[in-house]
Amino acid sequence: MIMTRISLRLLAMSAILATAFMSCSCDKNGGENGGKTEGEDQLPVEPEVFEVNYTESDEDFINPERGLYTQFTIRFDDGNIPSPVSLSSMETQRFKKQSLTLTLFYLTDFMNGDISDDALEVIRQSLQAHRDGGCKAVLRFAYKSSDSNAAQPWDPEVDVVLRHVKQLAPIFKEYGDVIYVLQAGFVGAWGEWYYTTNFTRNPTKDEDWTARRKLVRALLDAMPENRQIAMRTGEYKLECIEMEVADSITAKTAFNGSDISRLAGHNDCFLADGTDMGTFSREGERPLWMTETNYASMGGETCAAVEAYCKCEKALKACEDYHWSYLNSGYNTATHNIWRKGDCYDEIVLRLGYRLVLRGADFGDDYTAGAEFPIHLKIDNVGFASLINEHELELVLVQKGNADKKYVFTPDVDPRSWKGGKSSYLDYTLTLPADLEPGEEYNLYINICDAAETLKDDPRFSVRFANEGVWDETTGYNLLTSFKAE
Repeated sequence: MIMTRISLRLLAMSAILATAFMSCSCDKNGGENGGKTEGEDQLPVEPEVFEVNYTESDEDFINPERGLYTQFTIRFDDGNIPSPVSLSSMETQRFKKQSLTLTLFYLTDFMNGDISDDALEVIRQSLQAHRDGGCKAVLRFAYKSSDSNAAQPWDPEVDVVLRHVKQLAPIFKEYGDVIYVLQAGFVGAWGEWYYTTNFTRNPTKDEDWTARRKLVRALLDAMPENRQIAMRTGEYKLECIEMEVADSITAKTAFNGSDISRLAGHNDCFLADGTDMGTFSREGERPLWMTETNYASMGGETCAAVEAYCKCEKALKACEDYHWSYLNSGYNTATHNIWRKGDCYDEIVLRLGYRLVLRGADFGDDYTAGAEFPIHLKIDNVGFASLINEHELELVLVQKGNADKKYVFTPDVDPRSWKGGKSSYLDYTLTLPADLEPGEEYNLYINICDAAETLKDDPRFSVRFANEGVWDETTGYNLLTSFKAE
């Protein structure tokens, strides 16, 4: 159980959400309605009254596509074919309440030719272990893990890299369901796009970007259209698809399959110094990421521990501003210790990504077969971010004690619109089934399941709400209400 101080901080935040957003920030479908903005005069708002109220939980529990991660490094070096990521290691991750890994493959042996069939099979089996084990991967490929001159070349010639991407494309397509995001990788030491031999280390002229642009194009083509590719800096995105800050993702263009909507970010020196060790090097990058991470994935790791830059006040604000979803659990632990000392580490862990809270609901009172049954539901997202990959929202009606009597309703609502720090509303009217049996009791659930057919019916990939007494781990459903049919 998270300590009381975290509970109080989240409850305080919830109170702010309830007053600040219930009247103007969200329409009844969870989208922004263009109401008054912060700073405008507002009349006092009466607290909302619901027929059903839910109790918020402060438990730290596992949820898909968010939270702390552990790094798994697999090296193809010196002719060795390493073991793939194992199913047991994924089970251990879930035991640690982690649903994500950073899985990093070093393709050192293949810098002068194709990736071998044996190596491709190791990559495939590693992703299969994620699927079987109920986890997803933040995926990266690189060639060298040192920036020393002795380690050069840090990457292969451009044509070799492009050939490797083409070889990996079938695996990306086959296992896109368990790739949370692909970090652009491939270029430079650690795949971080800086210490590079063949991709122009400090590009200044337009032609200096040619090789990187070719790689980004190849990655976009290789990955499923519904998956994002994370760039190490905002500058890399701006230059590689030749866009302006003004062209950044909006609510209307998010998730539409365009190149702009599919390029996300990752920061591997979060709060290290004034520029996050060069992550922000030019004007416009910070506002770009602040805007785009409403719709595109953001996460990574810290790399230095200077309290002036990473103390709790700054860390919490930065996590909110840049909508952080995932964080390395093992690096940099010195930064984590500063957060522990400042009493915010637990809160950061709890709020990484989305954290959905059922706040209150109103339901219809006609429980007869064929009757219309209106539902009005308020949901607060007290996390830093929102869901990024596609999920389906279902309302599921089940007769108690008879799982065969199950009815599924699908409101036209995208839960990715439920933004971090916002309140949202779900209004939907379902028609009670014609074969509803009088005198029998029924449970009504909400289910946010993975959109992939391979994962849709796996409760490990469904979203748990942060409320007491609503979660059913056997189905992945969250209980909204119960009633007896008339």
